[in-house]
Amino acid sequence: MATAEANDLITEVTQLPVQPGAAMRLLWMLEDPRTSASDLGRLIESDPALSTQVIRLANTAFYGLSGKVSSAWRAVTVLGLATVRAIATTAAFDLFSEKGRSVPDDFWPHSVTTAAAAAAIARRIGIQPNDAFSSGLLHDLGSALVFRRAPRRYDAVLDLLAGDPTLSRLDAERMEFGMTHAEVGASALSVMRFPAEMVEAIGSHHTPPADVSSQLGRVLIAADAVSLVIDNVASEQNAPLEETLAALEMPAGSGESLVAEVRSDQDNLAGFLSVR
Repeated sequence: MATAEANDLITEVTQLPVQPGAAMRLLWMLEDPRTSASDLGRLIESDPALSTQVIRLANTAFYGLSGKVSSAWRAVTVLGLATVRAIATTAAFDLFSEKGRSVPDDFWPHSVTTAAAAAAIARRIGIQPNDAFSSGLLHDLGSALVFRRAPRRYDAVLDLLAGDPTLSRLDAERMEFGMTHAEVGASALSVMRFPAEMVEAIGSHHTPPADVSSQLGRVLIAADAVSLVIDNVASEQNAPLEETLAALEMPAGSGESLVAEVRSDQDNLAGFLSVR
């Protein structure tokens, strides 16, 4: 059970604008099964910044249509609703903003690589790649929200780590927040009424894979491990890559070919948010 202090942090970082913008209206529309791609496209095109992000992602080589997607409704059909919802969520929380502290320096590169890895793993084991991609894109949402909306708390974690090299980032977060960034992100997505499986997967992406029952959760843990290998991001108590792949019953030694595939996909996604 979250402490009162942790609940206060969740309330602080998940506050949404009183006047809903296009991103929030888009999230509401995505919950209505009667909404069409053209309806979503018209709303997206009413917000130039949101439209730019959606069309830019659809035009990356990752989707095989580089330079061919010129409208938001077409981008919606290319990306799929799960990915559009992930982009709308980051926009609703103002994570695309360049004003003030936006997100940690490595947030978008690591998130995009993890998303590509999650989709690659999902394809190999026969689950929905769009859901996996979206989970990867949002898996460190908690870190970004604390960085942007509770900067003193984020910096306090860095101070704890600097003062004690033996301390893990997750333990430093528990000391400062009463919870980890994974749990903050899961709480934020629960507030946004994301599917329970995705909320659970994001909340447990630093949990040992043997302790996670859902396939999406295990895919996300493995994708994070792949991303850490590729981007050389400092570990946050992650399981070794081969252990995460074994939990998905993938063949021993498959990590090398998976990493190579994700490196290629990473290059194909380089146009999104100018992450490279």
